Amino acid sequence: MYWVVSFFVILSLTACMETKHTVKTQDKAAFKEEKALSTDLHTKKDESVVVASDEVSKRWGKKSFLQFMKPIVEKENRRVMQERGRLLAWRKNNAFEAAVLKSIAQRYQVQWMGKADGRFWRTILDRVDEIPTALVLIQAANESAWGNSRFARQANNYFGQWCFTKGCGLVPLRRNVGATHEVQKFATVDLSVRAYIHNLNTSSSYKLFRNLRHSLRRQHKPLDAEFLAMGLKDYSERGMDYVRIIQNMIRSNQQLIHAL
Repeated sequence: MYWVVSFFVILSLTACMETKHTVKTQDKAAFKEEKALSTDLHTKKDESVVVASDEVSKRWGKKSFLQFMKPIVEKENRRVMQERGRLLAWRKNNAFEAAVLKSIAQRYQVQWMGKADGRFWRTILDRVDEIPTALVLIQAANESAWGNSRFARQANNYFGQWCFTKGCGLVPLRRNVGATHEVQKFATVDLSVRAYIHNLNTSSSYKLFRNLRHSLRRQHKPLDAEFLAMGLKDYSERGMDYVRIIQNMIRSNQQLIHAL
């Protein structure tokens, strides 16, 4: 059975994240992808993206944080699902644009051998898929103290993503001696969400998460946020304790999330 964590305990855990953060949510390959996304954003000057700096000049409450984040999460999931829809159509019709498919495969770190066999389609479709909105929102809430952490306010980083190049982000105030990581700085909230989704969809640390999602897809069941949280044991050094915290937060906030 899941153990119950009070709201005040959860807040105390997330509030201390800046000084005792132990989550390593991305590897160097994922960081390269995020850097490319950031470059692409600055090149295209997409006016639809949301920058949080002006919006969070005052302290977030739970409802205001979720209201702000939910449309962004849904937009980024739609982006992924549009690409997934294209892949499903290509697989069904056994016809595809090879250059485009190769580009998608490279972006999702799937080996492309010049042909699309069953194993290829299984692998790429396991990666090009959405993350339940409730799960994204609750992890953002947990990792950013409901949007009030230093990293969220100063770096648009809501998920604890690291980077490995000097000056790429904010230096944790109590970083271990000898450590060189920084907390990645994002130009927009959108890019933070996009990088988080891409990380869960590609990193070897979250293979279990993707396998659980695949099992739901095979059974034609909806993607259940609380169930899929079981695949996030490696998101934090707290392991299963972290999973239970996330699951408890999903349960206690699901009505509020659905009502927005």
